[in-house]
Amino acid sequence: MIIKMSKVSVIGPHSLLQEIMAYIYEAGVLHIETPPEYVKDTPYIRKLTLSLEQKNEMAELERVLALARRTLNTIKPLYIRVHSGDIPGSIQHDFFKQHSITNKHEEIGTTEAKASIERISISVDNLNQEIKEIEQQLSLYTRYEKILNSLSPLMELIPESPFRDYTGITLYKRESPLPLLEEAIQRVTDGRYEIFKKDVDEELMACVVVYPKEFAPEIKRLFHMENISELRMPADLADMPLMEALRTIMQKKDELPLDMKGLENTLKQLAFEKYDEFIRCFNIIEERLRQMEIFSALYGTKDTFYLCGWIPEKSTHPFIDNIRKRFNDMVIIRILTPARTEIEITPVLLSNPGVIRPFEALTRFLALPKYGTFDPTPLLAMFFPVFFGLILGDMGYGMIIFLVSFFVRWRWRGNETIRDMSSVLMLSSLFTIFFGVIFGELFGDLGRYIGLHHYIDRSVALIPFLIFSIIIGGLHISLGLLIGVIISFKRREANEAIVRILKMFFVFSIFGAAAAASGLLPGGLLRIMVLLAIGIIAALFFLEKWIAPFDAIKLIVNILSYARIMGFGAASIFLASIANRLTAMPRSIVLGIIIGIFFHIINLVVGVYAPAIQTLRLHYVEFFDKFFYPGGVEYKPFGRGRKVVI
Repeated sequence: MIIKMSKVSVIGPHSLLQEIMAYIYEAGVLHIETPPEYVKDTPYIRKLTLSLEQKNEMAELERVLALARRTLNTIKPLYIRVHSGDIPGSIQHDFFKQHSITNKHEEIGTTEAKASIERISISVDNLNQEIKEIEQQLSLYTRYEKILNSLSPLMELIPESPFRDYTGITLYKRESPLPLLEEAIQRVTDGRYEIFKKDVDEELMACVVVYPKEFAPEIKRLFHMENISELRMPADLADMPLMEALRTIMQKKDELPLDMKGLENTLKQLAFEKYDEFIRCFNIIEERLRQMEIFSALYGTKDTFYLCGWIPEKSTHPFIDNIRKRFNDMVIIRILTPARTEIEITPVLLSNPGVIRPFEALTRFLALPKYGTFDPTPLLAMFFPVFFGLILGDMGYGMIIFLVSFFVRWRWRGNETIRDMSSVLMLSSLFTIFFGVIFGELFGDLGRYIGLHHYIDRSVALIPFLIFSIIIGGLHISLGLLIGVIISFKRREANEAIVRILKMFFVFSIFGAAAAASGLLPGGLLRIMVLLAIGIIAALFFLEKWIAPFDAIKLIVNILSYARIMGFGAASIFLASIANRLTAMPRSIVLGIIIGIFFHIINLVVGVYAPAIQTLRLHYVEFFDKFFYPGGVEYKPFGRGRKVVI
């Protein structure tokens, strides 16, 4: 249901602006919007401007909020993981203890909130930077891993001596440069050298060249002239002797993962302990920035301000009475009569009873309905579970879905989206069980082997089930057209209302012709129904021109599309039956049960996904198209959450 809104205007002196805005903020029911053009064009009315100090404050708040969002991207996933059990018990205990304490903190000011965000963000950034540096070091050391593993045994063969030096090099085998290199080194050192070599892989060879220290510059020059790849150590180890650098790298490769793990645990601990405080400060900064943005959008005269907005009708009079009591005659507040052009931009607030409310999430997947039209949520709550149950229609699958949905709803009860989707599946699973009883299905045809009685065997009655599905489609689309007619008259769209009435009669004529052709109605009605359908298309052609024939074909296709209820339902029972047949094939009972469970799990996953998607498609594409006006403006009251009387 779309809550009825009232439009109000507030006029007062500049001296009370801060106090009035503070009250509106605390009330949390007024959706403030930009004044209409006739107000902006009034003489002496101008847009109020922020002072230089306020502009600087606004820029600072935007900077802090950007910093907070970046930090939140890091700590929020860590905080969420505490609910999945992927956190050590001691840390969880400390976190929940901290969480219960911080919830008792009193409200803090903008300055304190900003300081807290910056302090936590700096700590998070420092930890992230340290983790990143370690990751870069590990990545760099890993590139040396193959060569290090090859050189380490060679280095152990070289005795320590203050008079010797050595250089690590890598050579490509296909170039066969080693004999020529040895000749060159022999000439430089007069034969006073030794080369230790080992294959790294099929293409690369690692070598250690040992020589007297006095020949070091000439050896280095030789390697450079011959374009020999000298093993260069990372920058932090460049000044170390090769042997010492290799040992350091091997040691650090063992130590760095432990250091990184410690930093990650510190970051997790910080996220767990500070998340509640951080979110509270984030909201304070965000709300203060929103206040500044609203201030900057106000209009008024030299001495007064003007603002207008929307309030749920039941909250209007308490809001007005409280302002009048608090500010007496210093503030003028009036209920305005919105112009027809303003209906389209009136904010939309959906409110439905408890069992229907979770289906609002499915409505929002598409879009909010425009104000003054129709909220399809109750219809979704009525038909979605029924169609879902008709398609799946299995007691066993229904019970599993109910239990899993119940657990997920309880486990992630703090997440509104998951809670709503779980509630939708719980209700849908009840209809799955109900139709499973009618169809006599328990994990496919397994129920027959244990004496389960069926009232309708849909694995045999495919044609009757197909006809039943198409009849459901005709009734469902006719209901959508009827609602569309009512909305069209309400919106004073007479032409659209007549078109929808004609489409309703076209649907009735099509079904009447089908019933007459099949003998359910007298045969003489067939010609009448066909002529009626042709006449309706002619009338639609007069109203819609060349689009009329396509609309008629579209209606027929929309109705036939409901055959997917039968198609996917039949697929579900046949897949479950195949799983049961596969269970009996192996000689081993245990293996057969494992195979059967595996294929039933696959069918269950498909059985949840396919009915949900197909049912949503029938609503979004075939049904909503007949009456739904998307594009509504979301109701966003200025203040601390919704404090609405509905």
